[in-house]
Amino acid sequence: MMDFAKNEAGFCLAENLRALRKRMRWSQEELADKVGLNRGNIASYENGTAEPKICNLVKIAHLFNIPVFSLTHSNLRDEAAIEQTLVKNANGFAQPGPDMLGHFLKEADDFQQAIKGLNCLFRLKTKNVSELPDEALFLKEQFEQLYGLSEQLMASHIELLGIIKEKCPRHGQSNGSVPPDSLQA
Repeated sequence: MMDFAKNEAGFCLAENLRALRKRMRWSQEELADKVGLNRGNIASYENGTAEPKICNLVKIAHLFNIPVFSLTHSNLRDEAAIEQTLVKNANGFAQPGPDMLGHFLKEADDFQQAIKGLNCLFRLKTKNVSELPDEALFLKEQFEQLYGLSEQLMASHIELLGIIKEKCPRHGQSNGSVPPDSLQA
């Protein structure tokens, strides 16, 4: 099994969960009660030895009023990052300041990496399965179609950001936070 707690791709659930829980001044027991788990589950998530089921991940994200992606892939260990995520979630978009295009390029790159990570996990989980029931085969096909559509959508999104960078010099001044090759589909 892959160690997602120490993954270079930016999986930050353990640290974020601990920081958010402490920000609310909740014990592991209190958080567990609010989510419908036991304290041991929360402790395992926070030390990176276990990963929550998606339904529990959604409950936790909802409890803290942040998107699942931010809970798992943003660095929420300081108050400013948490506040920015809360504002972004409330407003539907971030207020990144003067380098808005750089911000959106970085978000697109992060999202693209998350999609690739999900596909990698899916491939790892299904590679040793010799036969799947019909229902599972249907879900596998649906996932593969969804993955293909997500790739196409991300490529179009990154292409659009590239056009904006090219055609709108005012927005095209990136602070260098995203490598230039990330504009390539």
